[in-house]
Amino acid sequence: MEMMNLNQILFPFFAICVLIGSFQCLVDTKTPRGHLQPFGSHADPSVITDELDTVPNSLKFYENYVKPQKPVVFRGAAKQSRAYHEWTEEYLINEYGDLTVRLEARHEGNKDIPPGEGGLLGRDTVKHFIENYQNIDGYIISQVPGPMERDVSIPPCLLCGTFTNGIQEVHLFLSAGGGKTLVHQDPYENIHCVFNGTKKWILVHPDQTDLIYLSPSSLEEFGGYSLIDVDAVDLIKYPKIQQVKYAILTLNKGDCIYMPSGYLHQVRSNGLMNSAVAIWFSFFTKSHPFEGADCNKDLEFKPMSEVDVLWKFDGYNDLQQGHMDIYVLKTVLLTSADKNGQIWLDKFTKHFIQFEDEDEDTADYCDNIRHQFCDILDPNGRGYVTVGEVKELSIDMLKKLLLTFDPTDVSNTVEFEYSHIAANDIIKLATHLATIGPDPGFHGDEFINRYVTDIGGTPEKAKEILTGLGADETGLVTMEMVQKNIGKAVEKFKTARHHDPTVEHLWFEHLKKHGELE
Repeated sequence: MEMMNLNQILFPFFAICVLIGSFQCLVDTKTPRGHLQPFGSHADPSVITDELDTVPNSLKFYENYVKPQKPVVFRGAAKQSRAYHEWTEEYLINEYGDLTVRLEARHEGNKDIPPGEGGLLGRDTVKHFIENYQNIDGYIISQVPGPMERDVSIPPCLLCGTFTNGIQEVHLFLSAGGGKTLVHQDPYENIHCVFNGTKKWILVHPDQTDLIYLSPSSLEEFGGYSLIDVDAVDLIKYPKIQQVKYAILTLNKGDCIYMPSGYLHQVRSNGLMNSAVAIWFSFFTKSHPFEGADCNKDLEFKPMSEVDVLWKFDGYNDLQQGHMDIYVLKTVLLTSADKNGQIWLDKFTKHFIQFEDEDEDTADYCDNIRHQFCDILDPNGRGYVTVGEVKELSIDMLKKLLLTFDPTDVSNTVEFEYSHIAANDIIKLATHLATIGPDPGFHGDEFINRYVTDIGGTPEKAKEILTGLGADETGLVTMEMVQKNIGKAVEKFKTARHHDPTVEHLWFEHLKKHGELE
């Protein structure tokens, strides 16, 4: 049989492609638009976002934007804050230089968190940060420190009705040289205001969530993020991105935007100095509706220092950011009542207050947390509370209940490095260095360098580990010393608290099942 040449093989195939009008056949050499380019390059923006020159009153804000979960830009609203007029590098250093703030990597998704003044991972002073922020790979994302509150004004749309009891926390953003986020969704409602620089936003409606490739954990949480690389979207690996319809807008100095909870967005910051705040407030559920029939009135902007915010930060001690929503706790309680309107606390706590690492060794500790919760809510030991009693719980009582199982996140404390660095990584590094060294071991300065560059820790903690091994930065560490002392040397890393999403997953699943998140 005579062998056919390549043209004889391919001609019928191309003929079929022409006949059916298809541009994608078995061999398709056309590269999708936007492949390996920044997110948003796959198509032109086709969604329009409302823009207003004034901030509506609370009732109109709720009816027109919060209830339908619709973003809106408030042009010029941030000009009402003193920060818009005063925040320069010199002003921030002179007025607030000694305040403590929380640091993250400049680009969201980067796990290498920079150290600040004093060598503490993820913490810095305002002065030290501003003196170095043009060169370090980090930015401030921190609760607004107490003394700064006078410079940040809360928009009047949040100053009436249920909004007034639902402002959870206010975040400060301060960066230089640009920064970016992943495509993500926040767990709270959010009004974001820019005081310096600009921010480019890409917005994607939640009804396109199935096109965004959320991480597996994000499907079980109130917030979440996409797996795509926002700088170079792989449209071969993530082809559904090509179908995403989006809005694009720029917030200039002085502008604010309302971003609904769960609304997908991606942000890029620009400017020699970029400063902003994000006001996080509770979202509404069927069991936590908006109440404010008398809120159809115009109010004035008010400094944060004169407004009730659930979680505040004094600027010196541990931060209180990132707590779960007390009104979600209240909703979970209300929707767990039996037909008689009673919530049985033993059943409730065993089901809704669980922990990822709960086992025989931690059983007593976990039971103690559940008992604390019950004792606070039911001091008379009846074993239950009623729906009516839950509805009457004060904000302080709800916060006290929440803190029993959702204490201050370790990333908000000076102990952060112990939870950020895995003990096993330290053990592997020390063992590896002791094995390959030309001497019978390794020198302390070599360990310090590798601990910082390979693991992402600080020299201060590396020296602490060396002390636990029985050496210093100039001394020799032998394999015998590693084998004998490594357990003691990494004890704080082994026992440090870690973020545990188990409770959030349980609550999220419960509220979805009961239709509270619709």
